[in-house]
Amino acid sequence: MNELVEVARFVSGLRYEDLPPEVVEAAKLPFIDCLGVAIAGLEDRSSRIAAEWVSSLGAREEATLLRGFKRTAAPLAAMANGTAAHALDYDDVSFRMMGHPSVALVPAVLALGEVLSSSGRECILSYVAGLEVAAKVGAALGGNSYMRGWHHTGTLGVLGAAASCGKLLGLDEEEMANALGISCSLASGIRANFGTMTKPLHAGVAAMNGVMAAQLASRGFTANPDALYGENGFARAFDSDLEKAEELPLTLGEPYELLDPGLSYKPYPCCRGPQGAIDAALAARKEWEKLGSVNAREVEKVECRAPAWLRSLLVYHEPKTGTEGKFSLEFCVAAALLEGKVGIGQFRDEAVASEPVAELIRRFDWQDLEGEIASPFAAEVVVCLKSGERVTGKAERPLGEPGNPMSEEHICDKYRECVGSVLGHSVANRTLEILRGLEGLEDVGLLVRAYQGRGEGHDNQP
Repeated sequence: MNELVEVARFVSGLRYEDLPPEVVEAAKLPFIDCLGVAIAGLEDRSSRIAAEWVSSLGAREEATLLRGFKRTAAPLAAMANGTAAHALDYDDVSFRMMGHPSVALVPAVLALGEVLSSSGRECILSYVAGLEVAAKVGAALGGNSYMRGWHHTGTLGVLGAAASCGKLLGLDEEEMANALGISCSLASGIRANFGTMTKPLHAGVAAMNGVMAAQLASRGFTANPDALYGENGFARAFDSDLEKAEELPLTLGEPYELLDPGLSYKPYPCCRGPQGAIDAALAARKEWEKLGSVNAREVEKVECRAPAWLRSLLVYHEPKTGTEGKFSLEFCVAAALLEGKVGIGQFRDEAVASEPVAELIRRFDWQDLEGEIASPFAAEVVVCLKSGERVTGKAERPLGEPGNPMSEEHICDKYRECVGSVLGHSVANRTLEILRGLEGLEDVGLLVRAYQGRGEGHDNQP
């Protein structure tokens, strides 16, 4: 059995009519969540630099940059928009993939779909196909490559984006296998760049390369049909599990990733790693408030118990920037305790460098969470006060995980806040209405143009 060919057969043969209604409904949420955080991410410096660089190239005008609404070539639009979507680290997670699928898939689908005037149904179908590839290939390959330093958003996201774009282009089985084979050679992204602008670039490059792989394959460009598991192929290069190769084709659509286990959506704009600790810290703060005022000078020590594996992920123990703060357990807990919320504003550089935060970080004690835990991101926070009193918060399964999901309305509220803060609430409400009825949209270009409507005092030039 050739696993890559079998994956290509599944993707090329998948039809919208094959999708259960609950999959169609679930597929709209990644578009809502990803585009919301992409618009909010337009104000990040990494997004500005990426969009300015793309604009400087003077490429063919066929797809829209969300920042400034200029037009460029589809792969370049996918790169800039994908970078914006991951800039705040506020986007969804696939546990099977061990990465962020939608920031690679949605920008690629949006850019190529605009060129092709693809319908909402076609976009939904292509997204589902791409997610199946990224997540199920990720599950079959295992987590060895992640622990060795590879970032699956880049290395697996490009395979998913190639599948999504190939589906939009209507590639046949052989062409789809070529697109996936090409994408195997375009996989990149290392975890050493977490906490820098290059991490969101991983998503942008995955989206760009997915568009490129599919477009090349549609023109007859070839690749090794055994590039996934063959000798010198993707799996061996990334030190992946080879034992589950034959199981991979059997997992595609059985069940669909969107239904089981589902995606993990984020209530806080930072790495998934500290989000359980944030939940626990917010619970501890509520108990602290009952004792009187909340003041860093009152704290003797903050004990945080979190899974030991997170030490390799949350490496900034004294963060200096907001980007570093997103990968700092100490900062995220301190911000939750002192501010009572963890939103986009808490990750400003000046907020991370503030003296009350620094004071609390100096009193921080990270302890490994032992015993059986419900989630790899479970946490417990104990605030030991100088008065001798202690307040505690626990999070066995953090908010947003499949076992403790954010509601659809919560995700929509997040979208309204993200888009409304940049483009105005009228644009947020109008585009949300379109996304909620995505399966009825005749041309995805109508959605892109809806983001350009003027809204409540904003000039729409993020």
